[in-house]
Amino acid sequence: MKNTKINILLSKCDATALSDDFAARVDSPSVGNEIITYCEETPLSSDDEYRAALKKIEGLFDAIPNTAEGSELEKWISLVESYENEHFPM
Repeated sequence: MKNTKINILLSKCDATALSDDFAARVDSPSVGNEIITYCEETPLSSDDEYRAALKKIEGLFDAIPNTAEGSELEKWISLVESYENEHFPM
């Protein structure tokens, strides 16, 4: 059975735009490695990681919401907020 999220994405695609090769892959049986499971991000643990995270945010600042880049931006913001709440409480 295909991952539900990919089914939703594919339902929004123009099926005529899919190559025959891609369509064959989509219809092929699962081998068990297709689903990426959610995992909790490792919290920032040092000032160096914190500064690197701020640079990542700077590079992603103009990301469009609900895109891969937008999701990555949200992840980095969350990690920075958690770090700041722990190390720089108000």
